[in-house]
Amino acid sequence: MILLIGCTDEPNESNFLVSIKNESSHSFAIRGFKNNSIVYQEILNNNENGTSCGYTDENFRGIFVNHCGIDSLVLEFNDNRGYISTYNNSGNFNFSNKRNPLLPNSGFNINENTYEFLVTIEDYENAFELPE
Repeated sequence: MILLIGCTDEPNESNFLVSIKNESSHSFAIRGFKNNSIVYQEILNNNENGTSCGYTDENFRGIFVNHCGIDSLVLEFNDNRGYISTYNNSGNFNFSNKRNPLLPNSGFNINENTYEFLVTIEDYENAFELPE
């Protein structure tokens, strides 16, 4: 007699809602790219949230390319200073303290499964002169 016992590991998935929130007191433009083509853009004034991206996964992954459709993001204040974030955290124009809206990190305000990447007054003060 042969006894076969099967076991399946069903993933424990959750719904995540991700956005960028402006807490900097300065307006900024957000441009999202995939494969060097712009796929998303908007302007956020103070205390505004950007368009949300929702997805279901086992873990929070940031504004992840497979779910949100972007692989890099430019955040630019009105004075041509800002940040360029990529899904692999490369480049010289990243947010400080290893914060990156495209990756899971400490830059997010979390309320249950709603994640807001916070852009603060310190981000404005420390922004880079962006290349043209």
